[in-house]
Amino acid sequence: MRVSEACKVRQISIIDVSTPLIVPSFSSRGFTEFKHIYTSVKDYISDVSLLSAYDIYYEMQETNLYASDIIFIDSGGYETQRINLTAASDDIYATRDSSSIRPWSIELYRSVLDNLQSLSQLVLISYDDCNKHQLILDQIETTKSFFQKYPDFASDFLCKPETPESKLINIDNLLKYNHHLTSFSVLGITEKELGNSILERCINLIKIRSILQQENIEIPIHILGCLNPVLMISYFLCGADIFDGLAWLRYVFFDGLTLYQPTATVMQEKWHYSEQDLNLIYSTTNLQYLRHLSHAMKKYCNTKLIQEFSEWKSIIPQVIKLVKKAGLVIED
Repeated sequence: MRVSEACKVRQISIIDVSTPLIVPSFSSRGFTEFKHIYTSVKDYISDVSLLSAYDIYYEMQETNLYASDIIFIDSGGYETQRINLTAASDDIYATRDSSSIRPWSIELYRSVLDNLQSLSQLVLISYDDCNKHQLILDQIETTKSFFQKYPDFASDFLCKPETPESKLINIDNLLKYNHHLTSFSVLGITEKELGNSILERCINLIKIRSILQQENIEIPIHILGCLNPVLMISYFLCGADIFDGLAWLRYVFFDGLTLYQPTATVMQEKWHYSEQDLNLIYSTTNLQYLRHLSHAMKKYCNTKLIQEFSEWKSIIPQVIKLVKKAGLVIED
């Protein structure tokens, strides 16, 4: 597949919003001061953000939700998962134990959606029940039925593994029912369920985008849980359009890299600031960084000039090598 076919401006139907989009997320999972964080930075996210229905229900009853022009509403499945303290996971930065997880259900999710106002353009993500597995066609039909009650909001179909044993979505089964995807505004896939390796995820994205293109289906693809700049650029070149995640609150984006906050603090000689001040400084500078990257992606869709990513020149050679290895054709 050629990069000119994979990287395009696509529209989120119903709300008619253009991609690519980079979506800073908020979550109480792993962030004990979640509400304070949101209040502190909400004025810096006027374009787009993601909130969890679980947090809206339990934490944000008296909070203004409509700080962004576009808001993705996640179904709350992420917040109800237990935290696994493994060295290979972002969960090592989380502090909540499983006993603090409160009851959650599709009925409670509906209650949140039923009370939303059209003060922002809204994208609703399908309900994610980690304890329930369905065949992909059943997932599609269930989600179509669920979203029928909300015709004025964009719909984001989050495809999930079909069995408890499977950790990945079945790409072939998803593509078997590709014509059903036109019922939704967005196709969502979590990064970890797209493939076992970064290369496999790039290969699968190219495969999905290629088949959809053959069927003249230009639905945006949303990679959930990915806000690492080098990975976003890689997946974007392979056909993904929307990205969200919490990395902007956990790390520092600097010179194309994602750094631990203490490392960035020393490199940038900000060692005289308190940790509280640094958290606000880095979250706001990270948001600015993500806006620059989003702008570069938009420009690249039009020009196809790799120079649009000059701010990330230190990582672009490796990114190009990766996506070519995955089968993408980069045109000169």
